[in-house]
Amino acid sequence: MPAPLLPRPRMLPWPRAVLRRVARYGPLARLLQAGRPIRAEDYVQDGRYIIRADLPGVDPSRDVRVSVHDRTLEIRAVRRADLRNRNHTEIPYGLLRRVVTLPHGADGDTLTTHYADGVLEIALAVPGNRPRR
Repeated sequence: MPAPLLPRPRMLPWPRAVLRRVARYGPLARLLQAGRPIRAEDYVQDGRYIIRADLPGVDPSRDVRVSVHDRTLEIRAVRRADLRNRNHTEIPYGLLRRVVTLPHGADGDTLTTHYADGVLEIALAVPGNRPRR
């Protein structure tokens, strides 16, 4: 068997600290921290801006946070996996997240939430009764 024409380059072993840093702060880690998207719908009705978020399988008192900053509403939830053996799953587990831009004049102090049948409904007062464009 003929010898290779060029010697193979020697790979330097990566220090563990560098690997840990890449795993914690690299681009893939940022995607995981962003969370999977939450399916949602929104509309204006009776002077209230309403967002309905699809969150089946979460405990709203323990695993859901809703916050308002300026004109942005953020929904964060954690769906915990049960430890059964599965052959296949299409249900997303872990961090779920949705950020919604609120319409002008939406009042974050009037935020109310209601969770029933796997749907989180969030309502805020808005001036006027016209739909958001």
